[in-house]
Amino acid sequence: MTTMRRAPEKRRPMKEMAYLAAFAVVSVLALVGCGASANSSASPRPGDITIKPVSDASGRAEPDQPIHCAATHAKLTKVAVTRPNGSLVDGTLDTATGTWRPTHPLGLDARYTVTATATGSAGTSVTKRLNIETIDPSGTVTAQSITPATGAQVGDAQPVVVVFTKPVTDEAALQKALSVTDTHHVTGAWHWVTDRRVDYRPRTYWPLGDKITVTGDLDGVNAGKGLWATGDYTHTFTVDSDVHAVVDPGTQSMAVYRGSRLLRKLPISSGGAHYRTWGGYLVVLDKEAKIRMTSCSVGLSCTPGSPDYYDLPVLWDVHLTWTGTYIHDASWDNAAIGRVDNSHGCVHLSASDAKWFYTTVTPGDLVQVINPSKPVALDNGDGDWNLSWARWSTPDATR
Repeated sequence: MTTMRRAPEKRRPMKEMAYLAAFAVVSVLALVGCGASANSSASPRPGDITIKPVSDASGRAEPDQPIHCAATHAKLTKVAVTRPNGSLVDGTLDTATGTWRPTHPLGLDARYTVTATATGSAGTSVTKRLNIETIDPSGTVTAQSITPATGAQVGDAQPVVVVFTKPVTDEAALQKALSVTDTHHVTGAWHWVTDRRVDYRPRTYWPLGDKITVTGDLDGVNAGKGLWATGDYTHTFTVDSDVHAVVDPGTQSMAVYRGSRLLRKLPISSGGAHYRTWGGYLVVLDKEAKIRMTSCSVGLSCTPGSPDYYDLPVLWDVHLTWTGTYIHDASWDNAAIGRVDNSHGCVHLSASDAKWFYTTVTPGDLVQVINPSKPVALDNGDGDWNLSWARWSTPDATR
């Protein structure tokens, strides 16, 4: 048997082996170099910014909600909201959450421009703008009246009374948009008298000379159940009287004080057995030198000749309740004044006493009627002082 012998391997020259080894080292270094480049700590350039307001189904922004902004590979540094005229809207930016919130709600059915700026770690910045429109609601509510009128001079028991055009369900939101400040910094509180009326009164009476400012930033406030508030208001008034009167049907008299000093004690006639004068604390609403009083207008008889029928001009009228309670001249009833209570609920005075009281008292002064059997309702005029401070200042207290 013949044995086959393997051909000897052809060896590479030493020079060629050295070249291949060097190439392998360079290749490895090149790979390592690519890896280092991909994982370098160099900051990426800032990317896009998204701006997203809270919107309703129509895509319009809700005026009392925040605007959310987010930046890619960068830190949000500034958000500005401007009106079409270029004026800046007051607001605050929380950079941690990218949330910009207006100090006061934006206007309804209004246009704004939102400008957001972000900066990368290398200092490169990027800016984005977005034009937005706020909702155009189908239901709005506004302040029908704010009492006292701006510039008024009033008595020290005068509450602030805000009456809205419609009932509201989110009372807290509207109340938050209302503020009262005064030069003497007295303690006071709001209280909802009805679902359309909210009043503000101090814990005790306003100091003489106090100047009160009422501000209502209502525009764009969500009043609940699809109802949005409109209108911004500022009212100022001054306290220049501290006259108080105490009506005592039991003695047919009325004591009138300025501060703690008794001015006069006047004979009166108040409501008869079937028409007792409302009792408790009543605030003078207004006064007129002459008005026409009719029994028909207050739900009594409309038939001439009836015992409860009257239609006559009356002088020196000081108004106390919406149901028609006045302190006034009743010269035709002089025989009863100071002797017997026989009116339909008003407080009768002689002609001279009525004129004196009319010229002495100011809207906002307090009249206390001692009649515990017929307490006046809070909303029948300004019955605010009939609630204790604890009940008045407690949110959601029983009305």
